Amino acid sequence: MKEKEMRFGRRGWNEANEVLRTPLKADRGHSKAKENQSIKTKNKKGIVPLFFATDDNYLPFLAIALESLIENSSREYDYVAYVLHSGVSEANVEKILRYNREGFSISFVDVTDKLKSLSAHLHIRDYYTCTTYFRIFIAGMFPQYDKALYLDCDTVVLGDISELYNYDLGDHLLAGAPCEGVNSFDVYKRYVKEVDGLDPDYFFNAGVILMNLKSFREEGFYEQFADLLKKYKFSVIQDEDYLNVLCQDRVLRLPRAWNKTPVAPDVLPREDLRIVHYIMTWKPWHYKDIPYQEYFWEYAERTPFYGMIKSMLDSYDEKAMQRDQEGEARLKALAQSEIDRADGYYKKFGKRYGKRRA
Repeated sequence: MKEKEMRFGRRGWNEANEVLRTPLKADRGHSKAKENQSIKTKNKKGIVPLFFATDDNYLPFLAIALESLIENSSREYDYVAYVLHSGVSEANVEKILRYNREGFSISFVDVTDKLKSLSAHLHIRDYYTCTTYFRIFIAGMFPQYDKALYLDCDTVVLGDISELYNYDLGDHLLAGAPCEGVNSFDVYKRYVKEVDGLDPDYFFNAGVILMNLKSFREEGFYEQFADLLKKYKFSVIQDEDYLNVLCQDRVLRLPRAWNKTPVAPDVLPREDLRIVHYIMTWKPWHYKDIPYQEYFWEYAERTPFYGMIKSMLDSYDEKAMQRDQEGEARLKALAQSEIDRADGYYKKFGKRYGKRRA
C-alpha cells in the first residue's frame, strides 16, 4: 500500500506550474471590524448573514465549516446562516441544526423552484453540481440584507468571519480573493485571459465572497446573468466565469489568506490563515497528503459525521484516484479547446460589462 500511496498521493501529480504574485497574507487594516464592533455593541450586536449551498453529499463538510466558524468568530455579533439546497435528508438536516445556539442560527432554504427555471440553460460538467449556481439567487431571495457572505462547504474557517464581513465594499459588487486554482496553472490563466477577456490576477474564486446584495438588486444583476447565460455557455469554470465576467472592474481584491487552497505551492502558517478552501480534487477526505489537512481533521473529529468522513478516506481506492487524474486532464484539455475556439466568448462579444476601456 505504501508504494501505491507514493504513486497515487494527491501531491506529486498535476502540480502548480506558476508562481503566484497576488496578495497572500491577510491585512486586517482593510476591515472595519473593530471600528464597527465598538459602535454596534453599545446598543445591539450586529448581524452577519452567511450563506452556504449544498446537497446531501456535502452536508458532512458543512458541519466542519460550521464547527470552525463558530469557534473562531467574534462573539460580538449574531450570525444568521442559510443553507440553500434542492433536497436534503431529514436525518442530515437534524445533525446540522444541532449547531443552532445563542448568537448563531441556521435555516434550510429549498431553492428547487428557482433551480428548475435555470437548469435548462446550464451546462454542468461532472465536477460541478447545480448547487454552485445557488449563490446567484441570494440577492433576490433575501431583500432584507444589503450585503452577505457566501462560503462553500469545503472550507475551514480559522479567522474571525466578522472581519471579512466588515470589509468596506464601497461601490464594488463583491469582494473575493484571487483564484489559486486559476493562477497556479498556465492553461487556466490563458483561458481566463483569452476566453473570459479578464486579468487572471483579478479572477476571484467564488467559494468565499462578500456580496453587495443591494447593488446586485439595484443594477439588475440576475437579469444580466440570465441574458449572458442565453448568449454563451461557459463550460470550464462555469458559474465563476459568469460571476467574474459580470462583476469585472467592480471586485474588491482580498488577500489570498481569506481563501487559501492546497493547490498553490506556498504554504501559510496557521497564524496567517483565515479560511482554507479544499478546491477541485484536493480533498483531505480522499487523500492523506493534502496541505492544511490537519485543520480539516481537527474539526471533523468534533462533528457527528466523523465516522462517515473517515470511511471516505479509507475507502478511496486506486481507481478513484486514477479517475481524479483523468478528470483534471480532461478539464485542462477542455480549457485548451475553449482557448482554440474561433467563437470564444471574448473573441465574439468583447468587453460588454464593467468599466469601458478608452
